[in-house]
Amino acid sequence: MNGGILDLRRARFGGQSDSGTTGGPVNISLDQLTVAAGISLRDFSGQFDAQRGFSGQFVGRVNGGTTVRGAVAPSNGRTAVRVQSSDAGGVVRSAGLTQNAAGGLLDLILTPTGEEGTFDGSVTVRDGMRVRDAPTMAALLDAISVVGLLQQLDGQGLGFDEIDVAFRLTPTRLIVTQASAVGPGLGISLDGIYTLASQQLDFQGVVSPFYLVNAIGEIFTRRGEGLIGFNFSLRGTTTAPQVGVNPLSALTPGMFRDIFRRPPPQVSQ
Repeated sequence: MNGGILDLRRARFGGQSDSGTTGGPVNISLDQLTVAAGISLRDFSGQFDAQRGFSGQFVGRVNGGTTVRGAVAPSNGRTAVRVQSSDAGGVVRSAGLTQNAAGGLLDLILTPTGEEGTFDGSVTVRDGMRVRDAPTMAALLDAISVVGLLQQLDGQGLGFDEIDVAFRLTPTRLIVTQASAVGPGLGISLDGIYTLASQQLDFQGVVSPFYLVNAIGEIFTRRGEGLIGFNFSLRGTTTAPQVGVNPLSALTPGMFRDIFRRPPPQVSQ
């Protein structure tokens, strides 16, 4: 198959059996593979085998930008996808989440739920991703008056050693059920919903400054939250974020911090 556009938003990726031989090698080259609203792989190419469940390897450029490589393999009667990149920040930029991230090793796993175009997923980023001059992050740090971190954000950027995200991806929304990003200067926990086409944000979380010292509180609460943390909300869009911070939450021990926030979004199993 050479050229053309394929839309996965109505794909179910299921019903395959581990027994039987229903196909052979397939080579695919596409101009565009649409994954969800606003997210596609351009110049997609892959080599697959359909003999014992659909499996193979592929390469593509996220929205025509950063290159990712991946693999598909049978998983519980369906087809799971693993995507990797040596530039996690570049993937984030190309996906339109922020234009000022760089570096880091990305490992993304997608497992179909059986609903059309819907996946459960997890993301890990290691080896340091830096974010600089980002409006959303700047608004958050300004709200909690952390001058040193604001200066760092405008200079070399804030570094995050470990990022972990659990989510559900639908054709229209990214539902983050749990996420954390930690580095020496900052720890963040986050959950909420991102609408893909409009880039609309509806998130809540906790930001913990000076995380290297503050991280002792993590034994009492979620990953990314320190002993002293500020509950925040994040709405608006990625280009015009609206940040709200509850200053009283910084006086609340981590184990009781949930009284200031709603439950995280739930997804059906």
